Parts: sequence; structure tokens; C-alpha cells
Amino acid sequence: MPTALALVYPSVNSLDTNGPIGVLFQGGFTTLIAAHNEFTTSQENVTFKRDLSIAEAKDRLTEFDVLIVPGARPNNILPFLLPGGHLHELLDVISAFAKLGPKGPGPMGERILFSVCSGSYLLAATGVLDGLTATSHRLGLGPLRILCDDYKSRTPGAKGTEVVPENSTGTVHYVDAGMNESRVRIVTSGTITNGIDAALYIISLRSGRPAAEEVASFIGYSWREM
Repeated sequence: MPTALALVYPSVNSLDTNGPIGVLFQGGFTTLIAAHNEFTTSQENVTFKRDLSIAEAKDRLTEFDVLIVPGARPNNILPFLLPGGHLHELLDVISAFAKLGPKGPGPMGERILFSVCSGSYLLAATGVLDGLTATSHRLGLGPLRILCDDYKSRTPGAKGTEVVPENSTGTVHYVDAGMNESRVRIVTSGTITNGIDAALYIISLRSGRPAAEEVASFIGYSWREM
């Protein structure tokens, strides 16, 4: 059975987290949560109970097919990405997962690094998005560009990241940037509920489009594709 791990942190968006978890669960995934503390409160005052500590997640990272990085309001992410911030250790997990390579042969063996909304900020801070195309919440594209440009400016040989859409009036539900150099697929999604759309897309990659459509029908959701 495929497994997905969600990284949860203080003031995370609960729908960014629960939407993809619920969809992937209906698609046959075992889903787990990793966090610093046993209980973590979202920005909506929903409390998540962790299955793994961050240290345990690092030790068991090879077990997982999908790593979910949900978003939050920018002021609950950006100040905490620096060394000493509570998100900095999550960057190590993200970077390590992005370097694992496939879990096995074929589509069923792919590993997928999957951000929701402003969760892409954490990917950008690690350099995972360098040389790729990515998206975020339509009102949060500016900080994503700044993070990607900052990585490029301080990293010799970095290629930069194409952030889409060009402005907040455009519509991009999610972006499949393809495989990185380690052959891990990178998927970033846009506005909050686009995490559900991208999770359905991930099911379609692994199990076929009919399986994704069946899950969408079961949860009563109209799947919006890229």
C-alpha cells in the first residue's frame, strides 16, 4: 500500500493538510503526519496529532511514496525558514526526500514531493524548485519568486525557477514540474483547494484516471485539472 507523509507545523492551513490527506486516503494511501510537537494547532484552531516526530520522519523517510508540504499565511512561514526557526528542520526533511530517487520501477515506484498553496515556499527555500516550474496561492506568488530568486543569487550554477501564473489574475490549479535530477516528481498546487485537485492528479498518475475520477465522485468534488 502506498504511503504519504504530511509535514505539519504551527498555524498550518488545515484544509491544505486535510484535503490531500483525505483524497489520498480514499485513493488507497496510508497517510501519516509528522510534526515537532505531539499536538499542533492550525491557523483555524484545528489540532493535529502527530504520528511521527520530525526526527523519526527523517529516519523513516525511505518508507514514503509522497511527501505533502501544506501551506500557511506567509507571516507564519517566511520568518521561520532561517536557521533557528521552527521550520528550518522541515527543510532538511524536504531536501532529503527530494534526493531519495524512485522507490521502485514504473509509475507505482515514483516518489512525489507535493506542496499545497504556500507550502511551495519551503520547497523554494531548499532549492528543490531550481530549474523547474512552480506555483503557489495566486496572492502569494511574489514571495515565491523572491525565495526562488534568492536561492539563485546565492547558489553558483543555479538555473532559477519559472513561477506561474505571471500575476494573480491567472489561473493555474497545479503544476507537474516533472522529475528532478534524482528522479523525484515535483508537484506544486495553487490556491488552497487546489491541493485536492493535485492529490487527485497524483492518484491518476499511480492508479489511472478512472481511479481518480472515482475518488472525485465519491467525495462529491468536481476535479479541476491543471
